[in-house]
Amino acid sequence: MGALTEITIATRGSRLALAQTRIVTDLLARAHAGLVVRQEVVSTTGDRDGRPFVSIGAKGLFTSEVERAVAQGRADVAVHSAKDLTAELAPGLALICIPGRAPVEDVVVGGSGPSGDARLEALPAGASVGTSSMRRRTLLAEARPDLIPVELRGNLDTRLRKVADGDVDAAIVAAAGLWRLGHEDIAPLGPERWVPAPAQGALAVEARTERDDLAELFASLDDQAARAEVTCERAFSQRLEGGCSVPLGCHAVARDNHLVVTGYLGSPFGGDSFRDRVSGARSDAAALGAELADAILQAGGDEVLAEVHSSTASEVPAP
Repeated sequence: MGALTEITIATRGSRLALAQTRIVTDLLARAHAGLVVRQEVVSTTGDRDGRPFVSIGAKGLFTSEVERAVAQGRADVAVHSAKDLTAELAPGLALICIPGRAPVEDVVVGGSGPSGDARLEALPAGASVGTSSMRRRTLLAEARPDLIPVELRGNLDTRLRKVADGDVDAAIVAAAGLWRLGHEDIAPLGPERWVPAPAQGALAVEARTERDDLAELFASLDDQAARAEVTCERAFSQRLEGGCSVPLGCHAVARDNHLVVTGYLGSPFGGDSFRDRVSGARSDAAALGAELADAILQAGGDEVLAEVHSSTASEVPAP
């Protein structure tokens, strides 16, 4: 098979998704001069359905249709926010590239203060804080139970506009999205307490498993430290069956050939939350993620998961 001269990338159509695709396109252009890159813009369930994530009752809200474009051959690869991917990929697909990672923290938009923690602390009792994430809602209830969480859906531009228009007093979003869109006023929350979502801040390039030519094309763009971190965090999520209704976080940090990994599992019903940390060889990334998840389960996290799954099983999503 000759060298590839043209590829098509499947992507969502939001401004942030297109910016993420441009990042990958620019990396390809620097590594493979003359390569033609086209886009296949795909609308996803998460883009079309404005109901709360838990109410929709599905995983892969922002990725399934994009994956399908690759599986059906309408595109060669897909570019995703790695945190949006399901714990198990669609059959026949693989992550062939994890580029260098953006900032992983959550941030506070709105309010005032040099950091997200200071901005959150400065908000008056009863202030409204927008987020669509069960993890962020649970962490917010732990840190500031006097604040009012408000469901905040829509793309990043929409959420920022709702803060600017005063629909909510503040919002909690991912730093990576703001960073990729060129925002400078980023107020991060400390990741030790506000443990990020698994794979937050990372991009993922997905292709069909038999496309060795694409794996070779993207090999030089793969960041081994970022891949180890994402592999570890996704293994943690998979072991805990993480979905939109499970408040969990995982933050792996690659240091030389080692990983230091923090895990979090909270209760959306106001019960106990669990945090733990492990470290080990970077080559054991997946095993470390599973080990950390098992430690949290054995500490009582299994009861939280049982409660969450029992609650969600009793709720039938509206048609």
